[in-house]
Amino acid sequence: MATKTSEKAKQNTRSKKSGTKKKKRSAVPVIVACSAGLVLIGGGAAAYYVGRSDYDGKFLANTYINDVDVSGKTVAEAQHMLARDDLPAALTVVKQDGGKVVVKLEDFGYSYDTDEQIQSLYDNVDHNGWLSALSKEERLTFEDTASYDKDKLKSLLEEADWGSAKNENAEILETDSGFEIKDAVQGDEMEYKKLQDYIISSVDSGKFQLEAADSDCYIKPEITAEDLQGECDMLNSVYNMEINYDFDYTKEKLTGKKLMDMVELDENGVITADPDKAMKYVEYLAEKYDTYNTERKFHATIQGDITVPISDDAKYGWWIDQQRTCDQLVDMLELGESVESVDPIYYETGGYVFTGYEKARTKDDDIGKTYIEIDLTNQKFWYYKNGKKVKECDIVSGQTTSAARTTLPGVYKVWDKATNYRMKDTNADGDSWDTTCAYWTRVAICGIGLHDSQWRYAFGGNIYKYNGSHGCINMPLEYAKFVHDKVPMGTPVVMYY
Repeated sequence: MATKTSEKAKQNTRSKKSGTKKKKRSAVPVIVACSAGLVLIGGGAAAYYVGRSDYDGKFLANTYINDVDVSGKTVAEAQHMLARDDLPAALTVVKQDGGKVVVKLEDFGYSYDTDEQIQSLYDNVDHNGWLSALSKEERLTFEDTASYDKDKLKSLLEEADWGSAKNENAEILETDSGFEIKDAVQGDEMEYKKLQDYIISSVDSGKFQLEAADSDCYIKPEITAEDLQGECDMLNSVYNMEINYDFDYTKEKLTGKKLMDMVELDENGVITADPDKAMKYVEYLAEKYDTYNTERKFHATIQGDITVPISDDAKYGWWIDQQRTCDQLVDMLELGESVESVDPIYYETGGYVFTGYEKARTKDDDIGKTYIEIDLTNQKFWYYKNGKKVKECDIVSGQTTSAARTTLPGVYKVWDKATNYRMKDTNADGDSWDTTCAYWTRVAICGIGLHDSQWRYAFGGNIYKYNGSHGCINMPLEYAKFVHDKVPMGTPVVMYY
């Protein structure tokens, strides 16, 4: 029993021990769980503080300043990343002549507060929020502002060389081809206050490349090309006028400088000609083109090369009436219109105009190859047409026993013609005559003509010396008729001894 009891008692004792042991084993998981929790909490805290320490002195993750990613960047790094790269080293002002005034920005303390702005943004960062920053963006912005020493800048600008060139007004210049305008020259004359205000305003708005002219500081020349354009056009219209004087074989063109020298043009475009200067030009024309009352070289049929002298009766050649031609020129100039062709006005008396034979006129000759030739020594008449002899006969000229009757040498011309012409006159000797001829061709204003002398039965020889005419050229009827009918008006008549 005891054994049993004892055995039973032993069993009871094991049972108790067994129950006690089970209680101890049930507390172990709790302890482990608690320990693990403490470890996790401690590890998390450690990780948090480690993470926070990584962002010390830096911007948090996902941080942007003015759209620039500065995550994990120090202030200095962010300042470098956001530093302005658009700021030049100097303020440059281009003058009107192309020169430049350059002022270094550092010389007047120009700077931006970018670094200060970034530092301020960093100072407001809550680094305890580093963990939440991992999952969201933080976008920061700032507007930097510039500052500088305005008084210093003004002083530097005042010391700068803005030039000393004077303005030059536009002016009209006469050239070899007309008138042109020399443009005005913009000098350095200015209203300096306008320039200074413009520069200060530009610097305030961050502009450093400037044109001085944009400030409207330059004082413009008083007279510009535009002011003179109308006058220049009027001058050129006169300069380009042409007045062409017709001298048969050539024209003398008056235009350009020579013409402008004779006129004045007022602001309304009214032309006033200077009569004295116009007269000088007419005198030049007369000297160059007049052939009246001049000796002429001539190739005579019998005598060969001779010089034909002048005389009071021989009126051949061109003789410009200078006063009337001058008046005509003044009128044309003041009318202000080009004249394609105009003849000078030649002297005239009693309806007789002092000119030569137009078709014969050249630079060196005014007789040509169509003419009447009368050899007073040999008492011969010839008519040449285009250089070929057409007619020839003997004549009787003025009687040489009296100066009043002698036919004078010289170059005459055919002035007019008549038939059944009555010749009635009295000469210086008191000789009178009154007779009629069938064919009369006047060759001198004083009354000398070529005419038939039907009362004569002989011509040529020495008749003229003792029984000559009163100065006319007596001819046989046939030849007088030929001259009247066939020889053109104005034909030169060359007489010589």
